[in-house]
Amino acid sequence: MPAAVFINRNIQVELHPAARPAYEWCMQYPQWINWKELPQPLIAGLSKEPLRGVMIKEDEPDEGKKSERHFQLYSPLWSTQLWPSSRPPDKTLLVSLTPKEISDEDVETAAWLSALSPLLLSINHHKVAEIRDALAAHMPVKVHQKLLGAKMLSDPMMCRWLGISRGTLVQQRQRKTTQEEQAKVAVPRSDDELISALKKPRSSND
Repeated sequence: MPAAVFINRNIQVELHPAARPAYEWCMQYPQWINWKELPQPLIAGLSKEPLRGVMIKEDEPDEGKKSERHFQLYSPLWSTQLWPSSRPPDKTLLVSLTPKEISDEDVETAAWLSALSPLLLSINHHKVAEIRDALAAHMPVKVHQKLLGAKMLSDPMMCRWLGISRGTLVQQRQRKTTQEEQAKVAVPRSDDELISALKKPRSSND
């Protein structure tokens, strides 16, 4: 059964040996977003995401001392880039199994799933404006203020995060508007237009 405990000074956090190849690949993965440009509340919140690993206890120490434990992390690997130091922030939840409960092979698989998640969830750079507009429309103002320090996710913020020009977002919005207008024109708006469209001679390419 997994055990859960908040990080404390008696727990040493290290990378699980079976997770190292996945971790090294994850650290080399090119990021779209410059995390250093993110608002501090957002970084602080993401850096405290629960961690999964294997907990190893040392032999019982002398009386009056607590035993030291080693938490060997295998997921999520990307969160290490947000830690303010070489260990997780205070109040980070550690979800652990014992070495008997999970094999190195299973650890390796879980680590690679964690490493590949940024690839599978990468932002589509052709739809940055659409993503920004949708997020701004759906995220409550209070959440914007809490995490981003602003009333809404603005174009300048996204441009700083991604290292792109504001003109890129303008072009994407114009392209989306043009596509929507073309789609409206292509759809018959009345029964008469529908009948006329059906009666229209078709070319050999239709």
